[in-house]
Amino acid sequence: MHKRFAALTVGIITLVLIAGCGAPVAALTAEQLGNTEYQTDLTPSKTAKLAAGKYEVAAAPGSASKITVSLVSASTAFGDLNGDGAGDAAVILASSSGGSGTFISLHAVVNDKATPKDAAWVALGDRTQVKAVTVSAGVITVNMIKHGPNDPLCCPTQEATAKYKLQDGKLVTVP
Repeated sequence: MHKRFAALTVGIITLVLIAGCGAPVAALTAEQLGNTEYQTDLTPSKTAKLAAGKYEVAAAPGSASKITVSLVSASTAFGDLNGDGAGDAAVILASSSGGSGTFISLHAVVNDKATPKDAAWVALGDRTQVKAVTVSAGVITVNMIKHGPNDPLCCPTQEATAKYKLQDGKLVTVP
């Protein structure tokens, strides 16, 4: 009887361990990121669903001006942002509401069962030039050129590095 109980116990423990160890979640791909819905302040719906890395809609009914949102694919980094072991991503979007500004934003995209979800974002500035984005130990590092105090809007010159961490559904600055 003790042998049967021991065998049954080992069997139950094995089933629990197998059930708890699901298959690894596939990493996000650049193609998925280019076809994801992102948060933005520029559209009436406050979102922009990209198709092949781009979104475009009339700025107003009948207007020739367009609201555009584009994925800056050269500034995408992959890594675990929320500590769940799944490959997430940090992406840069360039957005315009039809005027002369190009607004740059950083988005934390989490891997939700191999589906990208825009978890949080932060504005980096108008015409900011992103040089590099990296993800390490859950921290997103952005190297960029921003506007200095005396720079004209066309031409930022001040090099800057900013670090962010996804925390409670927001990107927060870290030292």
